[in-house]
Amino acid sequence: MQFRFNFDDSSGTMHKWIIVAALAAVMGVTRLGHFGEFAGLPDASWAVFFLAGLWLADMVLFGAFFLLAWIIDLAAVALGTPADCFSPAYLFLIPAYGSLWIAGIATSRLSLAPVTVAVGAAAAFSIANLGMYLSASDPALTALAYVEAVAGYFPHYLLTMAGFVAAGLGAAVLLQSRTPAAQQ
Repeated sequence: MQFRFNFDDSSGTMHKWIIVAALAAVMGVTRLGHFGEFAGLPDASWAVFFLAGLWLADMVLFGAFFLLAWIIDLAAVALGTPADCFSPAYLFLIPAYGSLWIAGIATSRLSLAPVTVAVGAAAAFSIANLGMYLSASDPALTALAYVEAVAGYFPHYLLTMAGFVAAGLGAAVLLQSRTPAAQQ
């Protein structure tokens, strides 16, 4: 059973857009309230970028998903979330999310997923935090002090991403096993 999808026929194209819509919905539901709120689901954006890279691999869609993330963040600010996240560091999210997308593309076998998830998450975390460090307003903050301050957050990001990726892959396997083509 494949964990990648074939979009070569007309029903495949429809399935591609269903996957796009499902991933966009997951991002919308989980990202909108992720800033400082503990009552909602954790933000699935990292997993969405990874799974979209794995299943879609189209760089135009990468741009569309980044635009969606930005629009959701603007909506969150309009709903009262502090706008602190909108600094020059926000631009570092482009390569950070890009590293997740590329990690998804690089997942050639399902058995590689734990490695590519970990590597993609580490790259995204490092790039995003480099942006935050470089845009920090405290010139006395050393790079080592910054790394020590943020390193403890990485396990949460990794586990959240891994959980959503596992759920997405599990759902894909389940859905594929229920399709008529898979039962032939």
